[in-house]
Amino acid sequence: MIKQPELGIKIAALRKSKHITQENLVERSGISVRTIQRIENGEANPRNHTIEKILSALDSDMSVFEVDESSSKKSSKWLTISWIAGIVYLLLGFIEGPMDFTRLLKDTELIEVMESSFIPIVDYSNNFYLITKLLVMLSYGLFIYGFIAIGTRIKSLLLKIISIVLLSAMVLILSYDIISLYHDSLNNIVLQMIISTAFGVLSIIFGIGLIKLYSSLGLICVFAGALEIIAGIFFLFANPIGFPIQMLAGLLEVIIIYKMAQMFNNETQFFTT
Repeated sequence: MIKQPELGIKIAALRKSKHITQENLVERSGISVRTIQRIENGEANPRNHTIEKILSALDSDMSVFEVDESSSKKSSKWLTISWIAGIVYLLLGFIEGPMDFTRLLKDTELIEVMESSFIPIVDYSNNFYLITKLLVMLSYGLFIYGFIAIGTRIKSLLLKIISIVLLSAMVLILSYDIISLYHDSLNNIVLQMIISTAFGVLSIIFGIGLIKLYSSLGLICVFAGALEIIAGIFFLFANPIGFPIQMLAGLLEVIIIYKMAQMFNNETQFFTT
């Protein structure tokens, strides 16, 4: 039998690539909008003649489902690397966060108050800080690549573009962190607030892109997108509460990439019986 949700994702991507709405498809195929919605959402397993009617209405045929096995395996491999890198990135956040907090408050009255109150403050060496930032850059790059690949696959231009912008911004931010390590004049609160605001805007747009994945990958995309938007709003006001919220969103995003990797892995059996 035809496997879902791969079938729904392919049909939805094909429809969107031809700039055809679900309502237009209803008119062309004679199939109810509810049935088309359920198929695209992976909630129904249609018969072959139903699929053929939909494909005919989209000026296509069953050949659109022919799979390049080596390409699918390669995509599955890279998405697997991506979700594993996502886990590494999230774990590094427990090290990177305290490091940045300590650097930001260095030589301020607040750090003295914390020390006088017996709150432990860890002093990281420059080499440890540098290595951590480089690992964060590498793991985040591989992680966000997963969403660039997903955006390309399901033809979500917004997700693809915002993922590329996020990756570029993160490289710039981490490069700034590393450079400021050797130039204290660059390490000031004003610049940090500007970075936080920019990252907040990007997080909100990324969250919207994730929510738009609902019809292809399910409700988890809505939860992840909502958390990204909430975290982004906190970042706009330089509020550190945004970090734990984004960590939770990151965990859901790892699951999203994992699910997509499994879909690629199963693609060679797309029409097996």
